[in-house]
Amino acid sequence: MDSRGFLSLRCLLVLALASKLSCGTGESLMNCPEVPGKLGSSLQLSLASEGISKRMNKSIHILVTRAESPGNSIKKKIVSLDLPEGGSPRYLENGYKFHLENLTLRILESRKENEGWYFMTLEENFSVQHFCLQLKLYEQVSTPEIKVLNWTQENGNCSVMLACKVEKGDNVVYSWSEKLGIDPLIPVNSSHLLHLSLGPQHVNNVYVCTVSNPVSNRSWSFNPWSKCRPESSVPRQWRLYAGLFLGGIVGVILIFEVVLLLLRRRGKTNHYKPTKEEKSLTIYAQVQKSGSTQKKPDPLPAEDPCTTIYVAATEPVPEPAPEPVQEPHSITVYASVTFPES
Repeated sequence: MDSRGFLSLRCLLVLALASKLSCGTGESLMNCPEVPGKLGSSLQLSLASEGISKRMNKSIHILVTRAESPGNSIKKKIVSLDLPEGGSPRYLENGYKFHLENLTLRILESRKENEGWYFMTLEENFSVQHFCLQLKLYEQVSTPEIKVLNWTQENGNCSVMLACKVEKGDNVVYSWSEKLGIDPLIPVNSSHLLHLSLGPQHVNNVYVCTVSNPVSNRSWSFNPWSKCRPESSVPRQWRLYAGLFLGGIVGVILIFEVVLLLLRRRGKTNHYKPTKEEKSLTIYAQVQKSGSTQKKPDPLPAEDPCTTIYVAATEPVPEPAPEPVQEPHSITVYASVTFPES
């Protein structure tokens, strides 16, 4: 074989080896282990096995990146660390912490944008190692609730349609089971709906709905016969009698309140009667004699030259008015009268 043919063979071998390596790399990326996590909680991702962290020497470079898909060439840098420069990362994305002792990446509070494929590269002297994992975040499921969609009763048997509903959670899986006394649960159905045909022998049967996803699960039990049991007439009659009795008590109280109100109004009317009394007016009049002393008979030195006359006058009674009449009072009028000179 000439040199030209040998060179061509070597090129073919190199291309085949490169193609095999690229295929192997793509296959390994597709086989990254899936790690489920609770949305909104703190997570710790182990990017490599424990033995790898123990075998590391002081000359190593660590790079952690994240991509939205395994084949995406655009990756976001999360951690960059050079051991010779110290134990603290040269670069660390916000919301993350990196622990060198066990090669774990901690997410402080997981959010939907933290989902994806995480890759870690260890460059150690003359070797390079790659590790990856896929992080899937799930919202925890809430406690389910069992509702009766419809039910019919005929000849002592009851047909019931139950629905199991949950308010929170994604990727929820439903399962029904039947609880018979102390026996373990018997799987019944894997849908959120359950149709049952019950008879008197199923009085104590309890059915359990379980909702779950990769990070949580909740259950709720229910006895459907409580919805199928016919109501007896005796409790209904007792409710009727109780309603009539309470209605009678309320009526008596209302009548009593009305009577009290009328009596109070009548008492106020009788209490208010305006009295009509005559008003007496006293008029004081003084009559003074003239200044002449000729005809003055023996005046008494101790007497006052004025004579006081008391006259009692009666005021006419006013017409009754709607307004209340005030208490009677006296008016005093003082008048001086002088006799003419003779």
